[in-house]
Amino acid sequence: MSERQIDEQYICDFFGISDSPSGKKELEEIKKKLIKVTFENGKDICKVNEDADGMYFLESGTAEVLNADGEQINIMHEGQYFGEYGVLSGQKRLSTVRSLGKTVMYKLESKDMMKIISKHPDIYGKLMKRVYGEVSNKHSQILALSGMKKGILRHPSNQLPMSKLQVLIQYDCLALIYILAGIFVPKDSSWPLFLLPLALMLVYVIITKRTIESLIVAGLLEVILIYRAEPASGYAVALVDTMSFVDNAFTVLVMALMGGMVNLIVASGGVTAFKKFSDRVCTTRKKVFFTSLGIMAVTSIDDGLNMMCASTATHSAAAKNGIVREKLGLFYSMLPTVLSSFIPMSLWGIFVVGAMTASTGKDTISLFCKSIPFNFFSIVTVIFMVLLGLRKLPQTKQLKAAEERYKNGGKLWPKGSEKYLNVNEPEVWGKIINVILPIIVLAISSLLLRSLFDGSFILDSSCGLVAALIFMFIFYCAQGIMAPEQFIEHLITGIANSTLPIIMYLLTMCFSTLLESLSIDSYMMDTLGAFKGMAPVVPAVLFIVSALLTIALGSSWSMYAIIFPITVRLITAMGLFPALCIGAVAGAGIAGEKICMFTADALNVGTSIGCNPDEIRRVRIRYSLIIAGIAALGYLIAGIIAAI
Repeated sequence: MSERQIDEQYICDFFGISDSPSGKKELEEIKKKLIKVTFENGKDICKVNEDADGMYFLESGTAEVLNADGEQINIMHEGQYFGEYGVLSGQKRLSTVRSLGKTVMYKLESKDMMKIISKHPDIYGKLMKRVYGEVSNKHSQILALSGMKKGILRHPSNQLPMSKLQVLIQYDCLALIYILAGIFVPKDSSWPLFLLPLALMLVYVIITKRTIESLIVAGLLEVILIYRAEPASGYAVALVDTMSFVDNAFTVLVMALMGGMVNLIVASGGVTAFKKFSDRVCTTRKKVFFTSLGIMAVTSIDDGLNMMCASTATHSAAAKNGIVREKLGLFYSMLPTVLSSFIPMSLWGIFVVGAMTASTGKDTISLFCKSIPFNFFSIVTVIFMVLLGLRKLPQTKQLKAAEERYKNGGKLWPKGSEKYLNVNEPEVWGKIINVILPIIVLAISSLLLRSLFDGSFILDSSCGLVAALIFMFIFYCAQGIMAPEQFIEHLITGIANSTLPIIMYLLTMCFSTLLESLSIDSYMMDTLGAFKGMAPVVPAVLFIVSALLTIALGSSWSMYAIIFPITVRLITAMGLFPALCIGAVAGAGIAGEKICMFTADALNVGTSIGCNPDEIRRVRIRYSLIIAGIAALGYLIAGIIAAI
């Protein structure tokens, strides 16, 4: 009920009052009992350990919530309320609420509150449900990461729908392009027709900032160039062929099961599992950083999960040790995807392996593993973040200014962070073992199950996920964490949360497959064979071009759809070192997303740690540019060495 005026409709919604004559009478009685009070800046509205004399509704202004140690744990805005737990339980206040600036409140005294409940006992249950809903709201925004828009550009221009004029212009232009392509481009042309959909996708995503739409638009042009008069049926056939391809079906299955597993870990209390451990051991800044690094490393099957677990665990410890939020934001914005890029069983690894497999037509897990040492951007990022934890990394002017702000008595967070400071205590405290054991079962089963049955080493993450889910069902239900029906509900919700990444993957693979139908293979082989003398610089060029394309697209996943097919042909035509080139493209996707201003991870991190996402982006981009420069130089040197 945030940011709502405390009016009659608010009161009716809060107390469940009907529009009947008796309801209207009750509404008038409640309105008479609401006492309007004003608090000046710095005044305490209620204090910890005081008797609960009533509950409050915030009409205007902002208030901060402080724990028994005087530390800020939440920010209250217009339309929010507090104090109901003390009234209903009869216990003393659990926190202090202090006015930030001038605030206007409506107070409902305890005796009046209890009279309302005595007349309508059902309100008690509804209100207590709201209480627990508020308590478990600490990561309500962050939990959306289970279904986060992976690979999707989050540009501000997409927050508002297009005007009718924009729609008319945009789609008329597309229709004109399709018609001209169908009429004037010869079907059996010797020209590299695959460049047309590649160019359309690039131009369209730069103009519209809409990644999925760009894949569909470019895919339709591919279909027109291939099937001509039947674009609708042609695109349907292409999608069906993409989904029926066994490797794509495997990847979709694994992505769906991974989404279910991640959601089950979250539902088990996994987000808070490491918090008590962190509060106990994180007594210095270095320990905060390295504890976070360890938590992210062991939970890096998903870059949203590891960020959630680490940021939740170290939030209080980071505040106690005076770590400014901009520095935390840099740490949590850079490392999650980077750590996931080292693991083929992570959701990121599953997508990349699937994209590589679609481009090569054969299993590429072993090639992915061989490329990990050549993912220079990720490796250098880990080194930089370790140096950050050791306080050996030179700080930018922005980080120095943040440190000075805090030293001079300012807040740990920059301006504009207030609406992200939602840090209520969680309702469910998880256990570390409930997070770690399923991940261990996943890793061991993926490595061994198929290998034991087939007699040779095979890494099969689908077997690992099925085994992990069976283990989690027995393990969680035996502990009473969730009933069997709740387990299935959480599993289905997690699978549903994976829908967008799955759609993104299928569109990417369809686009890549259609490029092959436009003779990209033969053209690349005939054309690039003459440029073998340029082989030493190709890895560096691949990294730079792929990173720039990711920045333009705002999505590494879209970039992989374009670059992996080209990279595979480059490797064959020019005799390049495969692992080096794949590592360059894989790392470039991460580098481009860290440099791009509009990817979603800064918002996710900002919501998690309570910091203005724009400030996180500014810090992250400066360091990302430096790391990308070092990685590009590394690829140039490695390319020269590989050519010797």
